[in-house]
Amino acid sequence: MTKILVISMMMAFSGAGAIFQTAEAEQSMPAYADTLRRAVVFENESGNKLSLTDRMERWKVPGISVAVIDNCKIVDRHGFGITRKDGAKIRSDTLFQAASVTKPVAAFAALRLVDQGLLSLDSDVNVELQSWKVPASPFLEGHPITLRGILGHSAGLIPGGYGGYSHGELIPTLLQTLNGVEPARPKPVQVAYVPGSDWRYSGGGYLVAQLLMTEKIGQSFDKIVHDQVLEPTGMIRSGFAEPSASARADVAAGHVADGSMVPGGWHVYPELAAAGLWSTAPDLASFGLAVMKAVREEPNTLLSPALANQMATVQSGPRSLGFEVGGEGKARHFGHDGTNEGYNSSLILYPGTCQGAAIMANSDNAKPLIAELLRGIADTYHWPDAMASTVMKLDPQSPISVARFQGTYSFTDISGVAPFKIISTGNGSFTFDRGDGHREPLYPSNEGLVGADSGIIIKAISPANGPAETITYARIGGRGAARAKRVEPRP
Repeated sequence: MTKILVISMMMAFSGAGAIFQTAEAEQSMPAYADTLRRAVVFENESGNKLSLTDRMERWKVPGISVAVIDNCKIVDRHGFGITRKDGAKIRSDTLFQAASVTKPVAAFAALRLVDQGLLSLDSDVNVELQSWKVPASPFLEGHPITLRGILGHSAGLIPGGYGGYSHGELIPTLLQTLNGVEPARPKPVQVAYVPGSDWRYSGGGYLVAQLLMTEKIGQSFDKIVHDQVLEPTGMIRSGFAEPSASARADVAAGHVADGSMVPGGWHVYPELAAAGLWSTAPDLASFGLAVMKAVREEPNTLLSPALANQMATVQSGPRSLGFEVGGEGKARHFGHDGTNEGYNSSLILYPGTCQGAAIMANSDNAKPLIAELLRGIADTYHWPDAMASTVMKLDPQSPISVARFQGTYSFTDISGVAPFKIISTGNGSFTFDRGDGHREPLYPSNEGLVGADSGIIIKAISPANGPAETITYARIGGRGAARAKRVEPRP
C-alpha cells in the first residue's frame, strides 16, 4: 500500500544540508542506493532503476538503516535520512523498534535453552506453566500445545498481534496481557483451532513462550535473551528497555501514514517476545549471521545443527521455528518482517551463499520501500533470488473502467479496516486512497488495476459488466486475495 508524493511533506522532512545522505563517516552512497526497482514495470517503460533518495521522498519515509551480508560478512552498513523532523541524521547504530523481527530472536533464545536441556520442544506447555495456563478448550483434546507449535505459529493460539500503548497509558503486566484484563487490551490468549492442524500468525503464542522461558529459567525475559542471544551474537546496541531521555535524540521516532510522528515518538510494547526489541540494522545482521553459520554447520556455532536446521526448514505453511521460509536450492531463504506503529523492518538470509540484509525504517509506509530496496541489493550483490519485477501491459483508462472501479469499498473478510476509495485522476490512472494519508497510483492493465509501486492488483468480480459491486485486492507474491464490496450507491 502506497501513497502519492506530497510536496509539503517533502519540505517538512527537509533540513539543513542533504538529509538523505548517509551519516556514516565515509559519506559515500552505496551502489544499491541507485538501483531500486518497483514491484511492477510496464512494457516499454524506461528508467526502471530508482534512487533511494527519490523513493524515500515518494513514500514520505524520514529514515532508514541498512546492513548487507555478503560472503558471511557484514560488508555494508549505512544510515539514510533523519530520526524525525529537525532531528539527527540516521546512522548505522541508530535504534529502531524491530517489531516482529523480535520473534526469531526470541525463538533462537528458546532453542538455545532446548539445546541446553532446560526446555522441551514437544512437551505440553500447560504441564510446565505455573502462574498461568492456556484456557481449556475442546480443541486441546489429544492435541497439547507445545513450544514447537508456538515457535512455528501452529499451536492454535490467538491473538495475532498487538498495537502497543501510548506514552502515559498504564502498561499491563505479562499476566494481564495473557488474560486480556485491564489495563491490557481485551485480547486474551486462547485456543482458536486444533493445535498442529494449521498455522496462524500468533504474537499471543510467543507471549506464552516468554512466560514459559522466564518460569523455567527463573530470570527475566530480557536477561535470558541478553545472555542467550544479544551478547553472544554481538548485538551490542539491542535490548528491551525503553530508550532513556538522554538517548532519545539518537533514536528513530516512528511516523504514521500521513507523515506525522507518532505522539511521544513511539508506542510502548510490553509484549516483549512478540514485538518489544529495540535494535539496529547491523545488530540484526549479526544475529542473522549467527543463525546462518549454525544452519551451514560451521564450527563453534551457538546452536546445534539439528535445531538450527529447523529454523530454516518449513514446519507448517511457510513457517519454520522462528522464521518464514521460501525459495529452493541456492535461492532458499528465511527471514522475518516486522511492523509496529510507525516502524517497519525486515531480515532476509540466504544460507546457501551466506548473503542477506537487515533493513529498519521509521515509517508505516516503508514496507514497499523496503521491498524496492531489497531488489536493488539483490541486483548489486547478485543474490541467488533475482527478485524480478513483474512485467505487465499498460492499458489506457476508459469511461468503462472509470465506471467499473471508481467508488468506496469495504473489506468483507478483514475486520477492523476502514473503507478505502478508488478515485479516477482523469489522466489515465486512478488513486487508491486508504483514508489515513496512504495513497497510491493505480493503472489499468491486462490484470485489472495495478499498483506498480507495491504490487497490488484489484480485479472486478461481479457483476460481469458495469459498476463493480465486488472486487478483490491481492498483492503480487501474497497468499491470496481479499474481497471487498462497494459501500456507496452505484454511480
